[in-house]
Amino acid sequence: MSEAIEQWALISGADGTEKSSAVLRVVRALAARGLTLGGVATEAVSVAGERAYRARRIGGNADELLLLGGQRAPLAAAEPMSFCSVQFDRGAFEQAGDWIRQAARQADVVVIDEVSRLEVARAGYHDAICDALREQAIVLLAVRADQLFQVTERFGLGEAMATLDAGDAAGVEGFVAQLARAARDRRA
Repeated sequence: MSEAIEQWALISGADGTEKSSAVLRVVRALAARGLTLGGVATEAVSVAGERAYRARRIGGNADELLLLGGQRAPLAAAEPMSFCSVQFDRGAFEQAGDWIRQAARQADVVVIDEVSRLEVARAGYHDAICDALREQAIVLLAVRADQLFQVTERFGLGEAMATLDAGDAAGVEGFVAQLARAARDRRA
């Protein structure tokens, strides 16, 4: 068995605990400390009155958005992928995966928001996460607490170098300080 991966950090919380908001607070704080960041933040949005999901690029052109999927979202995909009653656009995930891979090669921290059962099932961001974990960047994963065990097992993750509960606003500064210190140590 290969060695557990430890150059990763975690933001977790129960469903509805604003993990994506915590991710964006951390991203802003890390950027203010001079670190380079890249990757994706996932947003729940309403499309035609239904819940859908889109990816927003972190770093690069931050205005880049991709509709990933939804129950009735109008997808560009010729062959959408179904998972847990949601239709996903494989092409959108491939594009977002390219953002993740580029960030893993160039940034201090690569952010992947909303790693879930989809990735455990080897879909969604799965391949991009595997590629990012082989690079030197610190990989920051946002994961629902009830899916954390499956995610860590799937990707062979050891203990995270830093963890943050999405609901712990007071813990953000300490979390950011740990990541900034680790990123600077990696540069040296």
